[in-house]
Amino acid sequence: MASSEIIGEIGLILSFAGACFALFFAWHLVRTGQFIIPLLRKAVLLEGLNYLFLLPFIAAFFATPNTSVVGIEAGLSYSLQIVFVSLTFLVLYSKLRKPDVNFAQLNRWIAIAAVGFTFALWVKHFFLNLYAIQVNLADPIMFVGFLNSALTILAAGILLLYALLPVIRRSQNKFNARTLGVAFFLIAVYFIIFIIVSLLNPSYLMFLGLTDLWALAFIIPGLGLVRSKI
Repeated sequence: MASSEIIGEIGLILSFAGACFALFFAWHLVRTGQFIIPLLRKAVLLEGLNYLFLLPFIAAFFATPNTSVVGIEAGLSYSLQIVFVSLTFLVLYSKLRKPDVNFAQLNRWIAIAAVGFTFALWVKHFFLNLYAIQVNLADPIMFVGFLNSALTILAAGILLLYALLPVIRRSQNKFNARTLGVAFFLIAVYFIIFIIVSLLNPSYLMFLGLTDLWALAFIIPGLGLVRSKI
């Protein structure tokens, strides 16, 4: 497992680099209105590759003769994250590489990748409660934490899919901005609740540093879109 952990660290480095490119892309988009494809292309590629670095962990979990239920749950979590993120992001990267970008196709795959990423986020945090935190449902605080992991990001993913379905179907490039905003807002709400639960329960607190706290930033576009008149 030591070699797997080293490989996993490489994936995290790629993810960090991808996040930097995504931040530069968003900054230019907001500041100048320019859709800089090379920045987005690099961000998408690096994040898509990052999840592939989970493969050694999956192999380690499922190749063990006496794999425990915990190992199966962790392996399933990692496998689903690859399906939801790596597959959609790498297809999106292939669309971004084309010299003549078809923006209808591009918008469709951006929408698919966004939905896939949200469901991967749900899978990661829902299964974290099962194989790592191992929630005791008799504890009221842990029960709240479990309900949060089971429902909040899942609801966000369903709303995101509903909002972007016209784009995914290519029927139109318009989407319901307010529904999209609620979805983003719910992602941030999940992490707000997780922090509160962590302050009240040591089992959750142990994993606070391993959660995607950066996703709290979704509250900004979430509130902005909810108030939108689009």
